[in-house]
Amino acid sequence: MFPTHPKWALAAVLAFGSMLTAGAYAASPAPTASTGNVASVWIIWPKDGQAQPFETALKAHAAWRKQNGEGFVWSIYQPVVGEDLGFYVIRSEEHTWPQIDANETWEREHGAAEFDRDAGRYVKRVEHYFSKTDMDHSHWIQSKDYKYFGVYEFQLKPEGRDGVEDAIAKVHTAVEAAKWPYPYEIDTSIGGRGSLDIVEPMKSYADMAEPNPSLMSVLARSLGSKESAKETMNRFDSGIQKSAYTIFLYRPDLSTPRSGR
Repeated sequence: MFPTHPKWALAAVLAFGSMLTAGAYAASPAPTASTGNVASVWIIWPKDGQAQPFETALKAHAAWRKQNGEGFVWSIYQPVVGEDLGFYVIRSEEHTWPQIDANETWEREHGAAEFDRDAGRYVKRVEHYFSKTDMDHSHWIQSKDYKYFGVYEFQLKPEGRDGVEDAIAKVHTAVEAAKWPYPYEIDTSIGGRGSLDIVEPMKSYADMAEPNPSLMSVLARSLGSKESAKETMNRFDSGIQKSAYTIFLYRPDLSTPRSGR
């Protein structure tokens, strides 16, 4: 159950602030640049047969936010591998909690509930979460070329958290020491059932090939034996109650326009 393939995934499903709340227009400044480890997440399911008009409305709303000076950048993802392919993930990350508050104020004052009127009629279901990135144990390698994001979502057993966290710490020590070239990010979701998410970015499906060296061999070298590596992986596995894997496609055509792009 533990992802021995390189890139642990992050269920990134964070979204356009209070897309579904009302507010009056006012000319207050947008939040400042992002500096934290908090993401805001919306997951939206369009009604059957309404994906295209929903995308049109979503793209227009993203442009409206940019034109009206919002400080957050929102990235939109669509599942292409998994059990449910009928939803969109809207995510803004690297924020502090005060910045989340400030952006919600911006939304109210600038009438962001316009999204309700333009796109709400195409929407069947909405969920909202927050997520915190584990900066101490993620192994992220920045690149503008990531196209897909594999997300492992783990529901932990109450008694299994210590073993899972211990395994994550040992893996992180091993991959950092080895300068392992396969990135991953670890997140904890806030809201709903809660989950531990491991995200692995990919430039193409070719990145799904078994890494060389493998994670197990890197861990065995760090711990001194294959047996110790296997024991660590088993501790992770025994702490998991349920898991799922989804691959998301990044949709820059729907996301907040970025300067210079």
